[in-house]
Amino acid sequence: MPLQPSAPLVRHKGEAEVVASTYINGRLEASASYSPVKQLVVRAAGGLRGGGGDSAYFRNRQMELGVGTYRYLNDEWLIGGLAGVGFGQSSRRFYRGFESPGVGSDGIYEYAARYHKLYADLYAANDDGRVTYGGAFRLSQVRFASLTEKGQPIPLRYMTRVEPMFFMRISGRNTFRWLQLQLASSVSFSPDEEKHTSPTSASAIQKRGGYIPPLGW
Repeated sequence: MPLQPSAPLVRHKGEAEVVASTYINGRLEASASYSPVKQLVVRAAGGLRGGGGDSAYFRNRQMELGVGTYRYLNDEWLIGGLAGVGFGQSSRRFYRGFESPGVGSDGIYEYAARYHKLYADLYAANDDGRVTYGGAFRLSQVRFASLTEKGQPIPLRYMTRVEPMFFMRISGRNTFRWLQLQLASSVSFSPDEEKHTSPTSASAIQKRGGYIPPLGW
């Protein structure tokens, strides 16, 4: 459950952008970007997913801070990039397949993770009129401070993630141009997943439905 790759559409010194997002699964995200000087942008973002009962749940919270630059190639195309750090923690408990509480401990999966990450984003957008469209690409390395299954350590210390995103923004008319609606689609995958081959590795956990990065990553 990664945070969305960043694509702040600030254009000039002194501009700011505030974004709030919600998802069908109940996850919430928010970010704020600001350009204190020409072609420099700073950004802070966070995500939260709570709820669930005692027998099955999926919770996480994470934050990240970044700094970068942006530039217009002409009157329409904006390009930019950021680099930053993040941290978070998460937990998940669920039952395999169609099993339910009371089937025995073999059918229960329970994971917990604490981690930090380093990331770099590149983005481009066509900003011409009321409709803005573009894409962003994120490369991250996640390092686990702790990663456990039912309290037992999992031998996975780090993971590389690749995350492309495509988005479209529609702005309001006239005095409401500051208000925008964004639709976005993104994926997240690990190019080094095959390096993890032990029974408790990332690859094995994912195949049996309990892949740990979605807990907070």
